[in-house]
Amino acid sequence: MNEIWPARGPFLRDRPLIVEASGRPSAMDKQAADVPAWLDREGFQGDGVVNRKHHGGPNRTVCHYPAEHYALWVKHYPFLEGELVPGSFGENLSTDGLSEGEVCIGDCFRWGEAVIQVSQPRSPCSTLEARLEAPRLTRRMSDSGAIGWLYRTLEPGWVAPYASLERIESHPDRVSIARIWAAHVNHHADIGTLEALADLKPLSNLYRNRFRQRLDYRRG
Repeated sequence: MNEIWPARGPFLRDRPLIVEASGRPSAMDKQAADVPAWLDREGFQGDGVVNRKHHGGPNRTVCHYPAEHYALWVKHYPFLEGELVPGSFGENLSTDGLSEGEVCIGDCFRWGEAVIQVSQPRSPCSTLEARLEAPRLTRRMSDSGAIGWLYRTLEPGWVAPYASLERIESHPDRVSIARIWAAHVNHHADIGTLEALADLKPLSNLYRNRFRQRLDYRRG
C-alpha cells in the first residue's frame, strides 16, 4: 500500500515583494491557493520566480518544506512566533511526518493529478534570511539539515487545495536528502561517496556536477 500524507498547499505568489532589508524582490512569502493550480514541467502557473539562477526550472518545479521544522526556528527567533506558518519559507507544499531523512532522491509522489519526483535538496537562501530579518538563518539551516527538498514534474496536472500527497514509487537506491546534504557540506567526503552521488541519475545535474567536480579535484 502506498504511503499518503495530508498536505497543505499549493502555496503560490504571483507578484514579488521588495525585501526591506536588502531592497531585492522576492517571491518567497507564498500564500495558500483557494482554487486548483496547474502544475507543469516549469512549475505552477501563477507562481512567480525572481532569481532563475537559484530558483525554478525543470528540476525545481515544487519546493517542499516540513511544517514541523518551524518550531526549531521559533526557538532561535522567538520574535517570529505566530508569523512562521506553511508558505513562509517559500515552499509550495508542506506536510507533517516527512523529513529529509525519510525522503530519497528519485522517489515519486502523486499530488492531486500531478506526479512529481524528488530531484535535490533545497539550498538555504540569503534572501529568506533578509526577508525575515533573522541573522544567521542561512547558516543554521545548513548546519541543521532542516532545509527541505525540491521536485521535478513528471506528469503535469491540477493540484487542488489540501490535496493529499501519495508516495507511489520509492527509488531503489534509497539515497536520502539528508545524505545528499551531509555530503554536500562535508568537504572531506570519501571518494566512494562522491562517485555514487555523481552517478545518481535522478539527482539534479546541479548537484551531480558539484560532486563530480569535487571528485575530479580529489583525484588530482
